Amino acid sequence: MTLERYTQPAIGGLPRRFNVARDQSAAVTIGGELGLARWGMLAPWRGHGGKRPPPIYVADAAAIARTPVLRRATRCSVHADGFYAWAPKRRAFWIHADAPIELAGVAATHRDDGIESFAIIVGPAPPAIVHVASIAPIVAGDVERDVAWRATEVSTWFADAAHDDPRCIAPLGNPAQGELF
Repeated sequence: MTLERYTQPAIGGLPRRFNVARDQSAAVTIGGELGLARWGMLAPWRGHGGKRPPPIYVADAAAIARTPVLRRATRCSVHADGFYAWAPKRRAFWIHADAPIELAGVAATHRDDGIESFAIIVGPAPPAIVHVASIAPIVAGDVERDVAWRATEVSTWFADAAHDDPRCIAPLGNPAQGELF
């Protein structure tokens, strides 16, 4: 399972995001400065024949030391408060914390056009996330601290990258009424 979408709290004057998708701009802190960067880290250089290598969306924590582009990247914090995961039978869940979190990331600025981009570092899932839902993707960062995690079943509305509104995280059914079956 891969991390393909996440949610972001309002931070530093930037609006709340209900659906951050790959290749979109999102709030990150790089070198102590909050700003926007593209999710999908681009290598700072051009590849063979002047072409860009494919973007890196998630970086395995174990691969950072042995992968030159990741090893040379700047560390960053990716601001989030949840992420989406798929369960069997096309059931969708929003795995979310009771407070904003910071995911570990790596960032680079492309030499040719100055595009700042980032990737989220992934590693073994903390027990808190594994306990909430075995469907959760594995993320690294500030998830070890004492954060209450919840899994809320949601519609597939978030699956379209153009949808960035509260319907993305709205619980299925009527949570105020409770479920009868």
